[in-house]
Amino acid sequence: MQKFTLLVVIALIVLGSISCNLLTAEDEPSEYPTIYPRLKMGELQELNIEYHQANDGRLCSTLNEYGFTGFSKILFEEDEQNPCDRANRTVVRIEMNNADTLVAAAKRSLLKNSIYTGVTDTSKLVLNEISPQPGCINCGSPDEYSANIEWGLTFENQVVDSMEVPGTEIIVFLDALGVNRIWGNWYPEFKVPEFVSFEYLDVQEGIVGWQIDMRNYTGEETIYTVQEQDVTERPYKVYLPVENEEGLQIRTCWAVPISNSTNENFKGWLAYVDIKEGFLVDLVAR
Repeated sequence: MQKFTLLVVIALIVLGSISCNLLTAEDEPSEYPTIYPRLKMGELQELNIEYHQANDGRLCSTLNEYGFTGFSKILFEEDEQNPCDRANRTVVRIEMNNADTLVAAAKRSLLKNSIYTGVTDTSKLVLNEISPQPGCINCGSPDEYSANIEWGLTFENQVVDSMEVPGTEIIVFLDALGVNRIWGNWYPEFKVPEFVSFEYLDVQEGIVGWQIDMRNYTGEETIYTVQEQDVTERPYKVYLPVENEEGLQIRTCWAVPISNSTNENFKGWLAYVDIKEGFLVDLVAR
């Protein structure tokens, strides 16, 4: 079995400083991983103006630092207040009783804005939830009443080649005049390694013996040492968006479940390990 070692890049999750032992791969240099750079503020502001003009000024949501519709405060004004929550925002106060056409309308908007949303095929959009957003009608008048004036539609994470891209839910809000905000985005074509340099069995073997500082997860002043029986669940592949100083990368990772056998109230972790370069990308509570 190929010996697996890890280059740990998250200093606060594992006790102490873990040395950078990376198994040298013989692959030729490639374009992996795909990197989306942060845009300069002037360029981003100009792109955001184009985005709103293309939608007839109806959207209150903004672009993020990469030029996508993902949530970000970088273009918020007025002390970082969400522009969709501002008191001076014009709200369409028309009751919406028929929700049958909302999914199609939301999909059309996401496709129309594909350069910003990353959605190029609406057949891949899977609706996870649809929820009414009530508000007052004839606010402040004697005949004021409450009704559904908006609907929020949540679409599931992006899936590419049967593998999920975590953190890519898209939420679309619609009122009687159409879409008024989009939060979240998918990612257009990104580079995927042609070969798996680190098989999941090697990854699991390398995780045994990890010492994890529990203060970062439960507040306990203890160190948990991963045992062999803690890594018996089969890992699965995901495409993980990761932000660093270069921008946002999409890394192909093994998502490795790790159990915690000493605390029944804390299920354990998911360790995301790059399948090509073999380092720990992230360690999160399950």
